[in-house]
Amino acid sequence: MSRTLGVVIGSNCFTGSHFVDALLQDPAYEVVGISRSPEQGALFAPYRQRDMSRWTFYQIDLVRQAEAVQTLLDELQPACVINVAALSEVALSNTSPVEYFETNTVGVVRLANFLRTRPYLKRYLHISSAEVYGSCEHPVAEDAPLRPSTPYAVSKAAADLYLSTLVNNFGFPAFIVRSTNVYGKHQQLFKIIPRTILAIKQGKKVPLHGGGRAIKSFVHVRDVVQGALAAMRRGTPGTVYHFSTADDRTIAEVVRTVARLMGRTFEDVAEPAAERLGQDARYWLDATRAQRELGWRAHVDFEAGVRETIAWVEDHSEPILQEALEYVHRV
Repeated sequence: MSRTLGVVIGSNCFTGSHFVDALLQDPAYEVVGISRSPEQGALFAPYRQRDMSRWTFYQIDLVRQAEAVQTLLDELQPACVINVAALSEVALSNTSPVEYFETNTVGVVRLANFLRTRPYLKRYLHISSAEVYGSCEHPVAEDAPLRPSTPYAVSKAAADLYLSTLVNNFGFPAFIVRSTNVYGKHQQLFKIIPRTILAIKQGKKVPLHGGGRAIKSFVHVRDVVQGALAAMRRGTPGTVYHFSTADDRTIAEVVRTVARLMGRTFEDVAEPAAERLGQDARYWLDATRAQRELGWRAHVDFEAGVRETIAWVEDHSEPILQEALEYVHRV
């Protein structure tokens, strides 16, 4: 059987590992992962349950070892490349902006400029962010003006704009995906849902920046990955696709939901904290294009997804509690 070779850059991150999982679920794919850190174990890598004979991992830094990445890609000659690699902790971008631009902008520019000259590449899928639009007072379509409000968002927007020039000037087969807050089991422990679950288990409280008033739309990671892969396979090159739900809720409401599902009250688990610098009040994406062109819709109900994440933490409490529960920045 002839298989398609797909490369996932940033395969160790939460969304990247789920892309690997989805591709390995399809026997039509051979999959290669590239990340700067050592490969994750089964706790954070859902694909470990799949047929690993079609999987290969390389520890290479996209920024510091760019030539090694390019050499490997020429050796592999993948038909599709999915780039999920990024620095994404928004608050830190205010104090370490150079690192964010090196990874999120320059790394993308160098990679895409290299790939545009490679005839073996048929599809390039780029994972962007809803934050490039800034705070949204109404649902925004894919052609809405970019108004980033943090160095992180600016670094992502700059990469998106560069890719659009490659599409327009060279016919580069890029697809850009933007989604709202992604969640699910295997997520980094410092993210709001697993963080709240762990706080409840440890009898601690979750600090809510700005009182948790920011409004977010949460979409399950499997729904985003399935939509993005549908875009890559069936979409029109050069197109931006949104994957989001209309199920908006404040961060305080998210914490309240987790608390209720675990038999606690909001007051038991939440405490106010100062607002994060650059926090946008709301992200609100219009996913009509993905629904119309790809037949996409979100399948995982929010409470069902939260219950799944709670069960994951409960089932793996011992190894999880041995992990770093706060964000650790690696340079």
